[in-house]
Amino acid sequence: MKLPLILSMIVALAACTPSDDGGMPPSERLAPDARAQCESAGGQVMIAGLSGNEMCATRSPQAGESCSVASDCSSYCDADTRTCATYNYPFGCYAFLAEDGERVDICVD
Repeated sequence: MKLPLILSMIVALAACTPSDDGGMPPSERLAPDARAQCESAGGQVMIAGLSGNEMCATRSPQAGESCSVASDCSSYCDADTRTCATYNYPFGCYAFLAEDGERVDICVD
């Protein structure tokens, strides 16, 4: 009675084999013209979180200026330095100041 169940489980598990790409879809790269346009506008090509895709992180007009609340910056107000982030890049772990000036710690994939 248990033998058919065990055999079906073995067959099901045998079908689970790792793929060469780790199960992730291929990463998308910016086209050469998009990369050049990004960099010529002061942006920086960065990896967009865990997707591995490239994106253009545009430079914040207030980069490096002091801030005390979120609306002081078009990017985000870094809670540690109290300056506007250099680039509009939402990925990774960082702390920012909310509109009420309170610190918010966040990790974005």
